[in-house]
Amino acid sequence: MDVAGLVLYGAIGLAVSSLVLAAYWVWARPSDPLQSRLKKINSDFLPEAERPPVSTVVVDRVIKPMVSLLPASPRNVRRLRRRLMQAGFWGENAVTIYRAVALTAFFLLPALTIFVGRVLLGLPFDQSLLGLVAVAFGFGLLLPSIAVSRLIANRQGRITRTLPDALDMMVVCVEAGLGLNAALVRVGQEMQLVEPSLSQELEVTNREIRAGRPRDEALRNLGDRTGVADLKALVAMLVQTDRFGTSIADSLRVFADSMRTRRRQRAEEMVAKAAIKLIFPLLLFIFPALLIVLLGPALIKLPALLGAAAE
Repeated sequence: MDVAGLVLYGAIGLAVSSLVLAAYWVWARPSDPLQSRLKKINSDFLPEAERPPVSTVVVDRVIKPMVSLLPASPRNVRRLRRRLMQAGFWGENAVTIYRAVALTAFFLLPALTIFVGRVLLGLPFDQSLLGLVAVAFGFGLLLPSIAVSRLIANRQGRITRTLPDALDMMVVCVEAGLGLNAALVRVGQEMQLVEPSLSQELEVTNREIRAGRPRDEALRNLGDRTGVADLKALVAMLVQTDRFGTSIADSLRVFADSMRTRRRQRAEEMVAKAAIKLIFPLLLFIFPALLIVLLGPALIKLPALLGAAAE
């Protein structure tokens, strides 16, 4: 048996063993001796402990021990948590699950490449297959980060497009007599159907303010969680307005006008870029098809015409 077969069978054996161990720890794990002893001492008074969800058990008993094998600095963990929050993943185990997915992709893609190349296609284990395995390692290393970056860009784009409408609603609420905190609550409720991401962020900010955190700090956290430049500018404007005691309604009205102007400028910029972006599909797909359709019959008859002219 060659090296590729050993690697393939070893990867399959490791995957099967991991699945068996995970199933054992999830469904056939031993009971907690502390809970068993407490129930035996006072079974009438102590209510029966609820079984935790299967997802929580999997994270605690399978994913966390697997991720603990890869040490990471606290700075990298904080940076990763911020990126996941910007992508919309606020769960307590978001970093752990992401690292487990990244580790799985790092080893799974090369194993699939070897399986497809050796078993299905019958390719020899030479430099070409090794190159494909190296490319698979690279994809497994970069694919989770690229996916998170894509989710962040999509979420930030949705929040940026919806922010001018939310500002107009906030101006109406403030001019109607509501305070800034009440206006944030009302806008978050009204934006639930339009853009749930912005509504969730405003709801988190309102909870932080109700929990006793200073409003300027809660607003800065709002800008850091989303990473949207326009929202950070809005937060800076609200903090400065609150600090210097100027009118919030006037400041919001001016900022809302500038946001509408900026949104129109972005739309004009996208329209101006459309003509340049269409050049590449035209050159690669449309023009070759037109040339084949228009010049194909002439090229077919050209040898006959040249032969007749030569005679």
